[in-house]
Amino acid sequence: MGSVTGSISIEAPAADVFAVVSDPERLPDWCTDFARASRREGDHWIVDTPFGPVEVRSSADPPTGVVDFRVVSEHGDHQAFTRLIAVSDRTTEYVFTRLFGASEGESDAPQLLSVIEARLKNLAALF
Repeated sequence: MGSVTGSISIEAPAADVFAVVSDPERLPDWCTDFARASRREGDHWIVDTPFGPVEVRSSADPPTGVVDFRVVSEHGDHQAFTRLIAVSDRTTEYVFTRLFGASEGESDAPQLLSVIEARLKNLAALF
């Protein structure tokens, strides 16, 4: 198993960025290639994607700036681990690490990183 990591500096306070990334209902705002709509269902979220609905479970810890995601679908499980770092009162570094899925490997890393970078740019554009 391996992973790919991307990061971006966002000109916004960490609390503002955290409010967006920790809310699965906001996934369609910045994960535009993946999330078309999102709705709560019990203790998890159902996200409508181009591949059909998937279950998204997330955990968030405001004091540490950690937001983790687990996507469960018929195509397998995928996990992402993220962290917000307050660089200053007005700048936040957002680090996003995605573990390879069961059928993914190093040869998939460039394409996965491209997807992550596009999502990070979308996120930064919200601020």
